[in-house]
Amino acid sequence: MFFISLYRIFKFGLQNFWRNFWLSIVTVFILVLTLFSISIVYTLNVVADNAITAIKEKVDIDLFFDPTIPEDKIFAVQAYLESQPDVKAVEYISKEQALENFKAEHQDDPAIQESLSELTENPLPATLVVKAKTLDDYSKIVVDLDNSEYSHLISSRNFEDNQVVIDRLSSITERIYQVGIGVSLIFILIAILVVFNTIRMNIYTQREELGIMRLVGANNIFIRLPFIVESVLYALLASILTILILYPLLSAVSPYINNLFEGYDFNMFNYFTANFWNILGLQIIISVVISVISSMIAIGRHLRV
Repeated sequence: MFFISLYRIFKFGLQNFWRNFWLSIVTVFILVLTLFSISIVYTLNVVADNAITAIKEKVDIDLFFDPTIPEDKIFAVQAYLESQPDVKAVEYISKEQALENFKAEHQDDPAIQESLSELTENPLPATLVVKAKTLDDYSKIVVDLDNSEYSHLISSRNFEDNQVVIDRLSSITERIYQVGIGVSLIFILIAILVVFNTIRMNIYTQREELGIMRLVGANNIFIRLPFIVESVLYALLASILTILILYPLLSAVSPYINNLFEGYDFNMFNYFTANFWNILGLQIIISVVISVISSMIAIGRHLRV
């Protein structure tokens, strides 16, 4: 008896879906837009987080020394930095090595190679490349170095430029995230209203049938559950359609985004493929919650049997 009732509930829910077909299509379409907007916000957040992480991995402090500074004093600065608890590593790059690195980086530029061949002396300074344990440690290292006995040996450094890039990217990411959340909330509100109106219309068109069901002994659960089933069908169909739209789109734009992470271990499409079931499950949960809450509100307000 239980399984017969369950079969009938799902059957009536499916009939409700097809009875107002075009209204159901509009409802699914709005849910797709909602899930798609949430997915885009999530995608932008993933890309931005990986961009910031990639930049952080490249951040260091380059300390440049005047050519007149002897190597033993530079090594003294290196030893001082390596003794600091916030410093992860310090690499010494001599003037000669700096010149070789510069030549290698510009080996395909004939103009630069020709200019280098005409040099009578090495114009590049010796450098210490400092890596901190965390991004927050860089500022402390700079302050400690400025207050140390070695500060007068350093002619310039470049950490401030890296910090500006990180701060700007973080600010842009935060704004994009806030705008995306706002747009998603608007779509969620619209989806709630559309599902609510769809269930309300179905209740109204079936009011006589529902009255007959009550007269022949159907209980409240049997009468109400088909509308819940109907709303779940909207959610499942919207989730599937969103995935079918999202993944080809990600596949198309992934090469362009991956170019931004050239040299880093990140591939956007592979990331979403690896997390496919998590993403699909999250979309189903969000759409089911929206649909079921909307249908329950509509049932509570308009179903009087």
